Amino acid sequence: MQKSSRKIKAIIFDLDDTLYDCSGTLVVRGRRQVAKTIARLINSSEEEAYHLQLEMEEKYGVKANIYEKIVSHYHLPGTYAQELLEEFVHINISDITAFPDVIETLKRLKAQGYRLVLVTSGDKEIQRKKIDVLGLNNRYFDDIVITERNKGQSKKACFQEIMKRYDLQAEEVICVGDKIDDELAAGKSLGMVTVMFEHGRHYNAYLKVQDKYIKPDYFIKHIKDILGLRILNNVQVNQL
Repeated sequence: MQKSSRKIKAIIFDLDDTLYDCSGTLVVRGRRQVAKTIARLINSSEEEAYHLQLEMEEKYGVKANIYEKIVSHYHLPGTYAQELLEEFVHINISDITAFPDVIETLKRLKAQGYRLVLVTSGDKEIQRKKIDVLGLNNRYFDDIVITERNKGQSKKACFQEIMKRYDLQAEEVICVGDKIDDELAAGKSLGMVTVMFEHGRHYNAYLKVQDKYIKPDYFIKHIKDILGLRILNNVQVNQL
């Protein structure tokens, strides 16, 4: 990647599977919870119903509504798809924790003068509760934005609004996330520096079809690795 001649001023972070382990906690918990209902509906064991969800996700992809696929496959009433999805989403999130290096990394980036923005998609009430439980509030972020896809709010439009709000050019912004076809694609299309966090089911799905996508500018295994990125260390940050 060619280094931008502009100084990095801001870093945008995704939330799920970027600042905490969503795939290993909430996704598993949600699948286990829904497995009880699916088992009753299709007359199977809960373990079979759990693995059915994994198989459907493997077949149709992580962005597919697998409950629509299951309902269709077993010729169940169509209304069940939304009910199963709601059951998957509305689970206990009171015990989730940020990755161990997240808070210290955010503190260091903030102290160095970078503007930090958290952008996440999903149900506003649920995402806000996650942020509160994780302790990721405005002590660390200059702005927190929750987009709702069911209302047609895209990450790209959100990023454009953030740049306008803070008078930023795309090449002055780093976008960090795990989803190549969401926040990273949006950031790349605008000309931001993109950093893929190597974690979770979206990252694992990317590994299987990575030739289909434009490669992110950087890959990191831990959030603290941002502090060592060449793009930050080869230029002097603008103090905001």
